[in-house]
Amino acid sequence: MKKDSIQHILEKTVEIILTLFIVTILSFLLMRLSPVDPATAYVKRNTPIVTEEQIQEARIELGLDKPLILQYFMWTKNALHLDFGISLKNGQPVVKEIQKVLPVTLTVVLLSACIMTIGILILGSIYYFLRNSIANYFLTLFCIAGISIPPFYLASVYIDIFAVRLGIMSVVGNVGLMRYLPASLCLSIVGIALYSQLLGKSIEWEMNEDYVFYARCRGLKESRILIFHALPHAVGALLPSFLQMLGLFMAGAAVVESVFSLPGLGHLIIDSVIHRDSPMIHAGVLVLALSVVLFNIMADVLQGFLRKHRKGMEVDAA
Repeated sequence: MKKDSIQHILEKTVEIILTLFIVTILSFLLMRLSPVDPATAYVKRNTPIVTEEQIQEARIELGLDKPLILQYFMWTKNALHLDFGISLKNGQPVVKEIQKVLPVTLTVVLLSACIMTIGILILGSIYYFLRNSIANYFLTLFCIAGISIPPFYLASVYIDIFAVRLGIMSVVGNVGLMRYLPASLCLSIVGIALYSQLLGKSIEWEMNEDYVFYARCRGLKESRILIFHALPHAVGALLPSFLQMLGLFMAGAAVVESVFSLPGLGHLIIDSVIHRDSPMIHAGVLVLALSVVLFNIMADVLQGFLRKHRKGMEVDAA
């Protein structure tokens, strides 16, 4: 293995460790700064009459009587063995609860990625072909609106129109694809609006490159050049950023899941915050941070791969 590769791997490892450390320590600090005591909330949920002695006993039982730094290191030690403790809300192991909800969030995000891919390719190509027309301005306004409107608002409008007014969908009780499709659709709008413009500009840039000029000299049709040469390069340039956005979608799906009553990871974290379930909050934040880091790593690896093979593809096209 080359020296540069080893150094790059070490840098990424340090970056992952630092990111997870900062995110988790902030989670502990914010819980401590909160005016609501987790031990008090725990006793109130399990005991009809709350006394100070019960709160102190619960604080000792939960380990909240120890200094914050000691709590953090004990939690980190257990987390390395995938032991995130017991939920203060229902008494179930945190790991099992996350295992139940994580597939829901992953399904929403991956389905959203599929919808975005199709939408971006179609709208981005239209954006390129309409680049010198008046219709381009209306398409730009549409994209700006799509970027500006929050997904949770789109989710609320979706329910209001299709479930309340038109009555053509059910808010709850959906099965199969329809269980995840509305949330994925609302989540994907911002990505489609953002990357359609970027793809259109990227195609326009690629169509002015030297390898496209040489392809035209060889007598290749404009449509063939666009589909088989310019478009793959344009898409490849956006793929790393696209993967990073999917990592952010893991966290951004939280409110959308709540609107559609999907029992995903984001919904679990929000519910845990309401009930002051600190073990679940810490574990959920760690999983979200780890997912963002992993998507960023995949984007970095893909970017290096595409950079390495771009020159060869341009030679083939010429």
